[in-house]
Amino acid sequence: LMDTTIRDDDYLFQRYNIPVLAVVENMSGFRCPDCGKVHNIFGESHIDEIAEKYGIPVTAKIPMDPSVAAKCDAGNIEYCEENWLDPVVEKLADLG
Repeated sequence: LMDTTIRDDDYLFQRYNIPVLAVVENMSGFRCPDCGKVHNIFGESHIDEIAEKYGIPVTAKIPMDPSVAAKCDAGNIEYCEENWLDPVVEKLADLG
């Protein structure tokens, strides 16, 4: 499914001359609230191979994390201290 999604998006972006800067993998495993380890509950990810096939760097992998969900539910997402998107922010900052 990821391969098809990236292929279709890549085609669309190329057609309209929109550069693709990065791939961000959402739900990249599940972070256990007890041990902190990320478990691949959907099986092993193949995003690196797929992104390489299309020449797009994988910039972030965001696991499902119950602590982040709890902060969202409480309206406190600004207190989330995870740094998963820092590489994306850096890539965007480099553009400007």
